[in-house]
Amino acid sequence: MPSTAVTLAGPALAALDKAGLRLPGLRQTGRMDAASRIEWPTSIISTVPHGAFIDVGAFCNLSGGTINNARFGRYCSVASGVTVGPHEHPTDWLTTSRTAYFPQVNGWDDLVAPANRGRIKAGRRPFAGSCPVTTFGPDVWIGQGAFIKAGVTIGAGAIIGARATVLRDVPPYAIVVGTPGRVLRLRFPEAVVERLLALEWWRFSIYDLFEAPFDAIETTLDVIEARVASGDVTPWQGRVVSPEDLCDGLRLAAELTPALAEAG
Repeated sequence: MPSTAVTLAGPALAALDKAGLRLPGLRQTGRMDAASRIEWPTSIISTVPHGAFIDVGAFCNLSGGTINNARFGRYCSVASGVTVGPHEHPTDWLTTSRTAYFPQVNGWDDLVAPANRGRIKAGRRPFAGSCPVTTFGPDVWIGQGAFIKAGVTIGAGAIIGARATVLRDVPPYAIVVGTPGRVLRLRFPEAVVERLLALEWWRFSIYDLFEAPFDAIETTLDVIEARVASGDVTPWQGRVVSPEDLCDGLRLAAELTPALAEAG
């Protein structure tokens, strides 16, 4: 897939931080999949590998570990030591080594067999399962040290417990613990989960919803549902930032600052 160079030096990172985009996790990324997107405001402290695809919604706090080829809905939280979407290897090929489907790894193809470039190119087979996109619904919390297999889908509102190993899809609002991960229970009764999924409260800025008592879930739903029905709140429209935007972080920060003042 096409990629875009991303260079975020200290001054740009500091300026973006003040403007609502905390992005130190991109400091060493170098290149990012050109289709990547980041919605303002959000925080990415987690390390993003070279060439990765990321789609991160507003109001996320991705605070540690590594995230690779991942899509996060709004209001997600990632703790330290988390691993999301590491590269997979073929198990039914001649070898599990990356050299079979990525012969240019470490530049070995040119070092070891420069005369065989044509045959290597002709014989190369893509490994489609190398790193599929891992999808997180909105309001997902990934606890410290969890491992999330590439390509799984974590439903809205789910919680992945510390050190859990997630190898398959997780339903909305489930709490998953252990290795391998298992669903311990739902966060709320099924009727409440149905209301949450129908409401999709994450469409809005939480800063417009503080009339609701967040610690009393059914009353909160009553309040938010009533405000939505009356048209008293409108969906949040955060500026979407592309890798191309990040090529000039200082300019981007200047563009975001008026939006920050208006939102405040």
